[in-house]
Amino acid sequence: MAETEAGAADWDFQDVRDTDARYDSYKVLRRRCPVPLSFDGNTGAPVRSVMRYRDAQDVLRDPATFANSKRTRMHIRRPPLESDPPEHPQIRRALQPFWTPPAVKAFEPTSRRLVRELLDPLIAAGEGDLAAGFSRPLPAQVLLTFMGQPAEDWAYIKRHSDDVRPIIFTSQAQRDLYANADAEMWDYSRRMVEDREANPRDPKTDIVACLLSTEIDGAPMDRDLVLGTVRLIIAAGHDSTTQALNICIHHLATRPDHQDHLRRNPEAIRAAIEEILRYRSPVTTMPRHVNTDVEIAGTAIAAGSILHVCFASANHDPEIFDRPDECILDRKPNPHMVFGQGIHGCLGAPLARQEMLVGLSSLLQRTKGFGLSGEPGRMKGHHLGYDALPMWIEPA
Repeated sequence: MAETEAGAADWDFQDVRDTDARYDSYKVLRRRCPVPLSFDGNTGAPVRSVMRYRDAQDVLRDPATFANSKRTRMHIRRPPLESDPPEHPQIRRALQPFWTPPAVKAFEPTSRRLVRELLDPLIAAGEGDLAAGFSRPLPAQVLLTFMGQPAEDWAYIKRHSDDVRPIIFTSQAQRDLYANADAEMWDYSRRMVEDREANPRDPKTDIVACLLSTEIDGAPMDRDLVLGTVRLIIAAGHDSTTQALNICIHHLATRPDHQDHLRRNPEAIRAAIEEILRYRSPVTTMPRHVNTDVEIAGTAIAAGSILHVCFASANHDPEIFDRPDECILDRKPNPHMVFGQGIHGCLGAPLARQEMLVGLSSLLQRTKGFGLSGEPGRMKGHHLGYDALPMWIEPA
């Protein structure tokens, strides 16, 4: 195991091997090297990762030491994710009303309508790609409608969101594709902001209008921060939910016993979703910037380092979860980190949970069974999701 940042890597945090191999790596690292060293495949910069649950929890609960406001990928910060106190709570407080239980509950009929419109043709055909025809469009359509944008824009933002997912570049063509997609996403965000400036909407019902009326430390929120927040929402607000839906559908397609159990016990679907996502986390890791010299699990980490919190590994820590490598649908308690923890816990989690519950409940209710009819396609990048799920579908 490496002892200094100049030593050999302990693992590749951008590893995109198959899911089982990756989780096997997590198990070894938690036991032998809980803060492993790696190197960014594009920049060569050293990167430390936190593999154990309690260490991850300590990091997530200490934003003063482990910051999010340092710019790492985009040219404009994207609050509230890329933001720290005292700015962060002010922006989060302004946005919170849109994701309260009553607000999300009021949106449920729209989620149900969008689910029905996407499932109808697939179930009628008795076959189809549930990733391309259902999990891919649904979260983007839900998000755009939620934000007061045309639902038909979903394919545009989905395509460009896919192309800015972090990967190791192996050609100039990949870099150009990334840069173009990034520019398109910023342009879409900018047009949203400009539209609300030219055509004001109610800040109580429109997220962008809310941001334009938000004050930080008594002054209007900087317009670049408004733009960055919109840019964050239109990407993060659907990408991980698509992955989560695909993971759940793939799991049920390959575990007919779990599928049948949930058909017979629909009240168990909510908890089952949480467990399937703990078992195969849609977002594997998130970075933090280390502000001061610190030690984690006996490993010294210098100020200025990049530290990744590995949610997927923490969610399999045997110190927290009994039989962590089994998917136990009624697991209780289940303090997973699928949606993060601490001040940067996922703001949009209530809406994501709603569309997953509505979508999977509808799929199970309207079918007698479904299963893979071909090889599933893996999403590019470091995520453990799918971009193709060819299925046979037996209607109810």
